[in-house]
Amino acid sequence: MPKLAALSLLLGFSAANNAQAVSLFSENFEGYTSFPTFDPFLDPVNSGIAKLSEGAQQTWYGARFEDTSSGNGTVSSIDGDLAVQKFGGLFTTNNTHTGRVADDAGMLFKISTVGYSSVNLNFDWRTFQSETTDRLVVGYHVGSIADFGGDFAGSACAGNGEAGCYADLRSGSTSAANAWTTGWTELMRVSSSNSWNAASFDLSAAAGNSEVYVAFWMDNGNGDYAKFDNVLVTATPVPEADTYAMLLAGLGLVGYTVSRRKRSFS
Repeated sequence: MPKLAALSLLLGFSAANNAQAVSLFSENFEGYTSFPTFDPFLDPVNSGIAKLSEGAQQTWYGARFEDTSSGNGTVSSIDGDLAVQKFGGLFTTNNTHTGRVADDAGMLFKISTVGYSSVNLNFDWRTFQSETTDRLVVGYHVGSIADFGGDFAGSACAGNGEAGCYADLRSGSTSAANAWTTGWTELMRVSSSNSWNAASFDLSAAAGNSEVYVAFWMDNGNGDYAKFDNVLVTATPVPEADTYAMLLAGLGLVGYTVSRRKRSFS
């Protein structure tokens, strides 16, 4: 086998089989340094959506997913049910900063999975003061959500709690087409747990899309909380066309060499 053919074949197989997973999104809220209020008593928090300007590593969105007795779909109402908490909870395995949601409100992030396969979501979670009907819900939506940047004066979201970072996604609202039951894939719906738990989900069905939203929200939960931390999305890059071209070229050269050798002995 000519050296060129062997080299092409080797490089092609190596590139196709050794693609390493990369991080598409990572957030642990450890950039936060200020927790000026207590909600509830003895729980220091930074109220409102996680913001880049206050220590978040990524851009976060906020939404109201269902009708609630204590809040509506306005920016101020949604923001009032979101926070970054200083401690994960006393006597638990996680005493670092965490995201927190309550009362049918949630925090979301957006990623692009174009050029990737084998997409995976990992995070830690727990609840606090939750009742029997409360549920932490996690899921994803493939495609744009026009309500962000559209529900409130058409402003864009730059990751610092601008009006465009919020959306009213409640069933029965003007945003009914984007309600949780339409266009969302639910990954998890869990009841109370005072201990931290690790969760992992395969999002490969959402691979190859320019907009994928992932949401953490508390179904019910008036004055009850769901917490999440160490959010990580990883994916494997799809080998580029020139990788396969190199592999095919190597195979072609091997075939040509074998053919010539057969003719030379005939």
